[in-house]
Amino acid sequence: MNNSALPRLSGLDTSQNPTGTGTSTKRSNMSSSILQWRGDAFQIIIIVIIFLILIYLWSKFSKRYRFVLRKKVDLPVFDVTRGHRWVMLEAFTRTTYCTVCESSIMHGGYCDSCGICADDTCVQVANRVFPCKLHSCLPNRSKHYGIQHRGNNAMFKHQWVRGNLPVSSYCEVCKKLCGAEPRLCGLRCTWCQRTIHDECEKIKYDNCDFGKFSNSVIPPNCLRLDLVGWRGRRHWSASEIVDPPLFREWNPLVILANRKSGNQEGELILRTFRSLLNPVQVIDLSELPPERALQICHLLPERTFRILACGGDGTIGWVLNAIDKLQLQTRPKVAILPLGTGNDLARVLGWGKCYDGENILQWMNDVEKATVSYLDRWTTTIRYQPKFKIRRPDKVVTMNNYFSVGCDALLALNFHRQRESKPHWFTNRVINKAWYLVFGAKDVLEQGCKNLQKKIELELDGQKIDLPDLEGIVVLNISSWGAGVELWKGTGQQKYAPASHSDNLVEIAGFYSSFHMARIQGGLADPVRLGQAKTVKITIKKFPVPVQVDGEPWKQGASTITINHSNQALMLRRSEY
Repeated sequence: MNNSALPRLSGLDTSQNPTGTGTSTKRSNMSSSILQWRGDAFQIIIIVIIFLILIYLWSKFSKRYRFVLRKKVDLPVFDVTRGHRWVMLEAFTRTTYCTVCESSIMHGGYCDSCGICADDTCVQVANRVFPCKLHSCLPNRSKHYGIQHRGNNAMFKHQWVRGNLPVSSYCEVCKKLCGAEPRLCGLRCTWCQRTIHDECEKIKYDNCDFGKFSNSVIPPNCLRLDLVGWRGRRHWSASEIVDPPLFREWNPLVILANRKSGNQEGELILRTFRSLLNPVQVIDLSELPPERALQICHLLPERTFRILACGGDGTIGWVLNAIDKLQLQTRPKVAILPLGTGNDLARVLGWGKCYDGENILQWMNDVEKATVSYLDRWTTTIRYQPKFKIRRPDKVVTMNNYFSVGCDALLALNFHRQRESKPHWFTNRVINKAWYLVFGAKDVLEQGCKNLQKKIELELDGQKIDLPDLEGIVVLNISSWGAGVELWKGTGQQKYAPASHSDNLVEIAGFYSSFHMARIQGGLADPVRLGQAKTVKITIKKFPVPVQVDGEPWKQGASTITINHSNQALMLRRSEY
């Protein structure tokens, strides 16, 4: 072999293989050209794709972050160490004495938790001298409130407040009338509501058993608080329920109400329940949504809580949706204190057409005796028809009472728009019903939903229904509609099963016109019975029509609306009903 060929071969490889260096140079030039902004269409598309990917990842992370936060209980609690929860009144409705100076007062402050009263000039002194109703067994004030710890248990003493006893109060010791003298006298326990004479306190000073409604009260010696939040927003939060009462019937009652509901009736209801229960159990929905308020159920997942939802049908649906979102281990039972206009669900469950200022103690008695009733809940899925081959995301709404399309929904839509624009015109139930009458009379003349059968198609359990000349259709889950009208009890040619809110069936009825609907409400006519079904499908062909779900109305364009059974809620039914 010729050795001289080797260097020439080596030289040939070196000289004829410049492609390695050239390739790397080309790649670096290409990468630099890609990174260099030229503003052409290719680079713009790449930037948009990267931006959309980042938005998608951020949305997924935020959903997961919100889910994690939802699992963590953060239930704000009023800090009683800073003073009382004062309600300043321009005039007391009865003879009242200041707890500080013991003089008779006409106006001043009233603590809606412990019930002490003070003159305007004595409020600050009362904050320092008289402790408010205890929410929790705070370690630094346990001895001050009479809590004696023995192992894992705690014995809670009565927390007495002097003077201003309820009318016709009798002493728990001597059984005589007390608190009737024209001065600050008598003692009342802020928990068990027992009353005694001043001189009888030394005779009987037993441990507090939280009175008649002990089954509903979360004792302060069972509730622990944590200080949470960042600087400037730190607050006490309920964190744990320890050593709960051992008796089997203990099912805590949680009050959910909006202080602005029912012509300010919500505010009075919240005050009353704060004096009867642990104030932690009484939650104002104008300050805390039910998704956060019901986190209290996570503190004791194996116990069945009871919820008293104070409001109209919309508030009840809001609470039931929150229960579904929280995925509680033990589903609570929901009772109703009606504060709305129609209150159809409250009527069906026996809680009455409205709250007219009845005694709250009697209402709590009814909640204690109430029986469980299952309520079907239905998923309403709205699938939009595509425009320019682009389809909007489906809209999903939960139905508890009824769904309607046509003249009934138009009436609710006009009422809703007017109330949103001029809320001061809608101050109580009588005025609200008068507005419904006005809008109903208007539609009788205008016939805004005429020829509805030409604008929609109706299918019940997959079978198409031939519609007569109608202006409205309503899908009923409960027997009450339109503020107490039992729509399905009318006489019809076809025989159908009676309406029930727990049979996994909905009833479908129709109206010829708004005037026909008014005659039905007056008991002078019957609706058009269209059938009962487990699945309802309504197709809106082209023109927008008014629809509503449980009193929430809107205009719905071309789409397909499907109503299917979702689950059942645990409701409480008045036992005497």
